[in-house]
Amino acid sequence: MLRKLTRCGGNPVITPDDGRGWEVGGTFNPGAAAADGVIHLLYRAVDGHGTSRLGYARSYDGGGISGRSVAPVLEPSANWEEFGCEDPRITRLNGGFYVTYTAYSQRGPRIALASTEDFSNFKKHGIVGPDVNDKDCVLFPEAIHGKVALLHRLDGKIEIAYFESLEALENSQDYWNSYLRNLEEFEVIRPRFHWEIRKVGAGTPPIKTAEGWLVIYHGVSAERVYRAGALLLDLDNPRRVIARTREPILEPEADFERLGVVPDVVFPNGAVVHQGELFVYYGGADRVCCTASVPFDAFLEELVNEKP
Repeated sequence: MLRKLTRCGGNPVITPDDGRGWEVGGTFNPGAAAADGVIHLLYRAVDGHGTSRLGYARSYDGGGISGRSVAPVLEPSANWEEFGCEDPRITRLNGGFYVTYTAYSQRGPRIALASTEDFSNFKKHGIVGPDVNDKDCVLFPEAIHGKVALLHRLDGKIEIAYFESLEALENSQDYWNSYLRNLEEFEVIRPRFHWEIRKVGAGTPPIKTAEGWLVIYHGVSAERVYRAGALLLDLDNPRRVIARTREPILEPEADFERLGVVPDVVFPNGAVVHQGELFVYYGGADRVCCTASVPFDAFLEELVNEKP
């Protein structure tokens, strides 16, 4: 049987600070990326009016927080994100860090992109997804057959898309118009098991392993309980699923996951391999940031045997 994630001591690792008005409503859904011994985290912070911004934190050991921004590092600045910048995912690509996030406005949720080299200064690249409700976008950390690839969620399924370059991704509406007419050609997985029967969505950016691309994803049950599972995707053709967990590897059990703004939610947004451990960063009940881990090599060995 595939081992599950183990919650790290000290959870939740980030909680709302009542002295910071921009995050009094919640600090959750952290994206993560590792570089030069530092694990960089971006988390969604909600103010008293429901507007979301992104805060920054860092970790050196994977399970604890060693520093945290006193002000948001990215916040709404245009009408296409007037209601908030939500649910960041971080991918290290081409020597920089690229952040996909949900831009929320009167038009609904859209995929947006930003980039940074230092997590203090960000460049926004605007809406890069289709002009329909779309979420849960993660970039692959390297080109696949020379193309930039991403996963995202449409119609409750995880889909894949390819672009000639990052510049092409920024100017992609013609591509998306054709894409939306042929969705079945881009499907990776759809809801299948009882714990994810309502919808599935990409959680963490893919991690390249010898066995395939490792993706931690979320699934929502008929009772609207959010849980986490794992996928292994073929390195050359990520539409081909090598392995998929039939049971969740993390589900709401602790009070900080069962009780909050939205109850019964674990929502993975970031994952890194650090000192032989797979650390997964997730939101608990749309209120706090949490961490769970598992020995990486053993987990991967067992996951390979979880046939899709």
